[in-house]
Amino acid sequence: MTGNVDVQQIFEIHPSRSQPGLMFGAHALVAMAILVYVEPTWLMLTGLALVGLLAQREVSQLQRFGTVTLKLDPGAGSIELEQGGQPHIYFKYKVYATRWFAILKLVDKQKNRTLILNPDRFDSIQSYRQLRFALCNLEQHSAD
Repeated sequence: MTGNVDVQQIFEIHPSRSQPGLMFGAHALVAMAILVYVEPTWLMLTGLALVGLLAQREVSQLQRFGTVTLKLDPGAGSIELEQGGQPHIYFKYKVYATRWFAILKLVDKQKNRTLILNPDRFDSIQSYRQLRFALCNLEQHSAD
């Protein structure tokens, strides 16, 4: 497998079908905690309104993103993210992998991005696994 280290790989990442529901559920839990623990009433109502607005903003933002294309270039040690026809190349990145999903943190002076990568964002589970494997290899080779 060491001969394939410099091969560019391209992955399409689609909007998640499960993330909006999970995001809404998390905000609902916060709203319930505010209902139970926050007093006086005006402060509770303000907190509920803010949580509701934040939930609406974050869920609509998740739905608006559309398909993202990631191009991994091990030779250059970079990740190119293209969204809406606008490419952006990142040379600093960090992968946080768990058993169920991975978080890809892309760092740049102008524009930082964080992508939550779970299997329902890919055409197949194999594509998801290939991206996770490629990201971990890319991160290992850039650290060397």
